Amino acid sequence: MNGQSLWQERVQTYWREAGRYLKLIGNSGFLFTVYFLFIVGSYYYQQILEQLPAEFPTVELFTVVFLLILTRSRVRTFVKQADVVFLLPFEAKMGDYFRSAIRYSFFMQVGIILIVLLLLGPLFVLRIGTGIVFWSTLVVLVLAKLWNILSSWEEQRLQSKQERISHMLLRGLINAVLLYLLFSQAGVIFVGILLLLMLGLYVLYWRKLGQAYSIKWNHLIEVEESMVMFFYRIANAFTDVPKLRNQVRERRYLSWLIPLLAGKTQSVYSFLMARSFVRANDYLGIYVRLVAVGAFVLTILPAGWIQVPVFLVFMHMVMMQISTIWYHYDMNMWVDIYPIEPNGRQKALTHLSLKLLSVMAIVLTIVLLISSEPIVAVVALAAGLLFAYVGSVSLIHRRKKQAV
Repeated sequence: MNGQSLWQERVQTYWREAGRYLKLIGNSGFLFTVYFLFIVGSYYYQQILEQLPAEFPTVELFTVVFLLILTRSRVRTFVKQADVVFLLPFEAKMGDYFRSAIRYSFFMQVGIILIVLLLLGPLFVLRIGTGIVFWSTLVVLVLAKLWNILSSWEEQRLQSKQERISHMLLRGLINAVLLYLLFSQAGVIFVGILLLLMLGLYVLYWRKLGQAYSIKWNHLIEVEESMVMFFYRIANAFTDVPKLRNQVRERRYLSWLIPLLAGKTQSVYSFLMARSFVRANDYLGIYVRLVAVGAFVLTILPAGWIQVPVFLVFMHMVMMQISTIWYHYDMNMWVDIYPIEPNGRQKALTHLSLKLLSVMAIVLTIVLLISSEPIVAVVALAAGLLFAYVGSVSLIHRRKKQAV
């Protein structure tokens, strides 16, 4: 067995499957939403920059954004459950395989750095610097990402979760100092000294973890499966993903939401869908994040009528995510034997969607009342409630996912 050939086979197999899902996502109406937001953002980007106050915390913003990107440096290994049995005897000869995993993860995450830096490029040029400053910053970020990737890989050998978290927090602290010095233009000497310190820490400490501890296959499999499931959850909004496993979080502190969402209909599906929304597959997390992002975008946009279509675009995105709950129980045979009315499932989805979209419309309207003109907020609320009704009664039931 050759580790490099096994790596290439795993990567090609994954991307063949992922390519089919990406094709379906690309052919869906979701990309229209992204295109619209991109066009609106491009048009107003320069205006927003010109209106930024002099005291805007540019350095702090760049530090926080790239701190998250640098510190979260997972290594994609494409390992599988069966590897614990079949590859464990081959572990001593897996060096090429894992080196390929590190290179793959590094280049993929450098691509993310490039994209984010290009998106924030106009702000960088306006408030931090141009030319050599921009390119030297990119070089330092790439070197810092390499250090984080290598250190993160060695951390995966640690046995306990607490040890891995403590090491990640240490890396985060070092990254924060480096990024603040970098974006505040503290000087080449200070940044260079810190980079040398990071190199020394890796050679003298992190690298020795690889000599002291063996590979924790179960942890690598857990990390890989969480990354794969994240992609599957995104694809599940557009097509049925047979490999997607339901993930449930108890969230007792949110149990009071379930009766509010289920209502007084005493419908089996109303209760099941409300419970799934709060506890399963991060439906609630996606909903909250989209509402928060929508509120942020509406806040930074110039006050005016352009905020109304953006308001509706985010409601459409939320409706698309809510629609996936319809398929949540497709693989559960116990639900099919419930003695309930045939259209109870459709009514439950309608009621749940109407409540969630209406709450979102009210929240975003409050944001508009603070950041825009009252007439714009009133029109947006009327349009949002109308969309909530039409989307819940009709549009959400027309969204049938395609098959891969």
